[in-house]
Amino acid sequence: MPMSRRTPRLLGGAAALAAAVLLAGCTAAGPSPSKGTKPELTESLPAPSTEVERLDWALYAEPSSLDPIYPNDFPPMEVLSNVCESLMRIAPDFTIEPALAESFEQPDPLTLVYTLRDGVTFHSGAPLTADDVVYSLNRARSDELGSFHTAVYANVADIVATAPNEVTITLTAPDQTLSQALATGAGRIVNRASTEAQGTDFGTPGSDIDCTGPYTLASWRAGEAITLERFDDYWDDSLPSLVAEVDFSFVRDPAARVNALLSGEVDGTWGVPASGFARLQGGGQGTLAFGRTSGSYVAMVTSLDGALADPRIRQALAMSIDREGIIAAAVAGAADPLAAPASPGTWGFAREDFEQAYQEIADAAGGLEEAKALVAEAGVPSETLTIAVTNSQAEMPIIGAEVQRAAQAIGLEAELTSLPADGYNALYSDPAARDGIDLIFSLWQTDFPDPTQIYQYLESDNFFNLSGWSNAEFDQAIDASRASSEDAERAASLIAAQSIEIDDPTWLPIYTPYNAVFLGKGLTGAPTAAVQLNYPWAAMIGGE
Repeated sequence: MPMSRRTPRLLGGAAALAAAVLLAGCTAAGPSPSKGTKPELTESLPAPSTEVERLDWALYAEPSSLDPIYPNDFPPMEVLSNVCESLMRIAPDFTIEPALAESFEQPDPLTLVYTLRDGVTFHSGAPLTADDVVYSLNRARSDELGSFHTAVYANVADIVATAPNEVTITLTAPDQTLSQALATGAGRIVNRASTEAQGTDFGTPGSDIDCTGPYTLASWRAGEAITLERFDDYWDDSLPSLVAEVDFSFVRDPAARVNALLSGEVDGTWGVPASGFARLQGGGQGTLAFGRTSGSYVAMVTSLDGALADPRIRQALAMSIDREGIIAAAVAGAADPLAAPASPGTWGFAREDFEQAYQEIADAAGGLEEAKALVAEAGVPSETLTIAVTNSQAEMPIIGAEVQRAAQAIGLEAELTSLPADGYNALYSDPAARDGIDLIFSLWQTDFPDPTQIYQYLESDNFFNLSGWSNAEFDQAIDASRASSEDAERAASLIAAQSIEIDDPTWLPIYTPYNAVFLGKGLTGAPTAAVQLNYPWAAMIGGE
């Protein structure tokens, strides 16, 4: 589902993500982000203490499906994270914790064993069984069903129930990313009997999504709203679950979402439009907060035949971009400059190793004069650099204009071409649509904190390696990272791959965004970190 903002799960189209501060006028804890001032981050909002009868939440689009094997965009996954659960889950501190599996073991590199939690029931009252888990995971890996998650299971040979409360996954090759992926939407568990009975109607408006999460799907009125109701027999007593009902409305226009928040028509939203930060922080209608993400906003090279054929030209362009200026002008300060395609938010292991390598890249980054020297060495390309943008994403024309300016500053001819949303989305999937285009923009958000989730998209045979760039050493380094069970070895392989990409770049890093969330007056508890796609966030919200 190609969009101008993307994640490695291709979660496209979300408004600029953000990371955390309570702003002035909304229980402020730091400077306002208005006029590009960088907001501070906060780890969490205060815990709630009182029940709330109904929470009205805005999605920027209506889900196309609520079948867990299909959603690949923010709106359906923000709903499903409260309804359907996986064996493990991504916690608000970005660690992986037990969910439907009370424990996980890996007795050898090719075997994963999950022990299921006792006493868990589906919303229908049926008990969770190993058969349900095997069925659900096999649906998620099914090419025949057209699952969005098949790539996650590329190294899976078999999934079987080895005891009434135990599921064993056998691999064809070591893969350290699989167990992490099963903490995301790729591992959501459904009731086999209910799902099979519904056939192709499952996941459509009016169907029954029988899962185990803290909320049940009460109704989906196509074109109008989705309503969730609290599941009182939910197994996890650690979550407050103080909201009795969550109503999701579909508000596509960013300005309309901001107005709805200010008027109190809706109580909250993720991905608050940057254009509304100043109004929301000064409106006295609630709390605007920012938290961490693992996101990377990048300029993606789509052709190595034209103006960007020489890696020195690509290096020079990357050096010349004013990232701080972009952050101030395009996202109201709610981001940090990015030095490499994988952001600091992806460092879920061996953090010191990744931090050192990243800092070395940042310290070595040249400026305009170094960039001009590289262009002189390579020779000014005769072709014009064509940069595609779309006005459907408010920040993109601003970013595109700065990259055009940077290219012109180092002697390149550069032009912008603006496409409608559908035409821009086609650039991600249709090579013919990319004909004559050299550079596009995209936001990628990892499902779990691991740089492999970014760098896998630059492997030679990957669908989203849009330029066709190929480097055997890079591919080998990514494969080695997947196979190793030692964090230090995995990090070393990924750092080696990162170094190759920096020297021969096809994804030019721009910024890592913050995760913005707004809660109406009297509400608190929402996680600020970008875990809303994989964690039951509504169960954390309640009254102050």
